[in-house]
Amino acid sequence: MKTLRKALAVLLAFMMVSGIFALSVSAAGRKNYLLLGDSIAYGQGIANSQDACYGKIVADTNGYNYSNYAVDGYTSSALLKYLDVDFVAEGVRKANIISLSIGGNDFLTSNMVSLLISGKFGSGSRFDTIGEKFSANFSAIISKIKKLNPSAAILVQTVYNPNAGFFSDVYQKGADTINGAIRSYLSSHGGAFSIVDVASAFAGHAREYIAADTIHPNAKGNLVIAKLVLQKLKALGLGSATEPVIKNPAIDWTGSSGESKGNIISYFMKLFKKYMAILFS
Repeated sequence: MKTLRKALAVLLAFMMVSGIFALSVSAAGRKNYLLLGDSIAYGQGIANSQDACYGKIVADTNGYNYSNYAVDGYTSSALLKYLDVDFVAEGVRKANIISLSIGGNDFLTSNMVSLLISGKFGSGSRFDTIGEKFSANFSAIISKIKKLNPSAAILVQTVYNPNAGFFSDVYQKGADTINGAIRSYLSSHGGAFSIVDVASAFAGHAREYIAADTIHPNAKGNLVIAKLVLQKLKALGLGSATEPVIKNPAIDWTGSSGESKGNIISYFMKLFKKYMAILFS
């Protein structure tokens, strides 16, 4: 009986070790997928961002190892510095595929109220200044990523217009400024990265694809971006599926401090007061 128990124990241990080894080999054999950039890449527009954002959908669909190093509020200047952080640089070195979302905050956080006013009623020259700064930072970001990992496939998302109201034309000018810089870099550095044209996919769908915060993609918006990324990866020979696999359904964000969509006016009032404070500070 003791001999039998020992044999069973040895067999069980062998099976456990074999299973762990198999999982390790399986994980090692998968492509490493890394997200960098701002709150769009982070998944800010949904409540369960890290379980259900578009990056996670892409990773689950294609069986990638998944890492999301995006940070809410990041501008191109912040991301450029972030790439010098040790664990971020190491993540870039190990990545086979990198999705990059950056640029929206370069104009969204540039004293937004005064920017909207100048864009709507003034010359809009401040957008040129923002574009020049973003262009320089973006060039440095791509160069730094390429230096850390020359072989990684880089997917750069265009910036969409989240506004369908009175200031929609100003938001569009901001998005066009950033996207123009992205496309200009690519035209002079052919093959440096691939563009995922989120801007075109979101055009005319702001009220359908944007969360209650009026900025970030909601559950449907994340799904749209996931499909775009999957299509691009298949075209590049880095994936085979274009129909997303949803392991964790996204939960739409309904407002900070528990606001619901039915009480979203109070949320907008808080935003207005915040922006007015910035304008007159």
